[in-house]
Amino acid sequence: MTPGKTFDVRWLIAGLLGLYGAVLTVLGLTDSPAEVAKADGIRINLWIGLGLLAVAVAFAAWAKLAPQGRE
Repeated sequence: MTPGKTFDVRWLIAGLLGLYGAVLTVLGLTDSPAEVAKADGIRINLWIGLGLLAVAVAFAAWAKLAPQGRE
């Protein structure tokens, strides 16, 4: 580790949420009509995936704009 740097868990959270969001977004784009019908016509995988991607971007921005560091 570089002196003055600490591990910031926000980057880990952003990465995991981004990965899960990307997978769900791809699944949501390729859902069959039967899967969409089971969810009352809503592409739930797509919407949850996009939501996770948005939260991942928010976590990454938070980590970038307010970095942790030792004093």
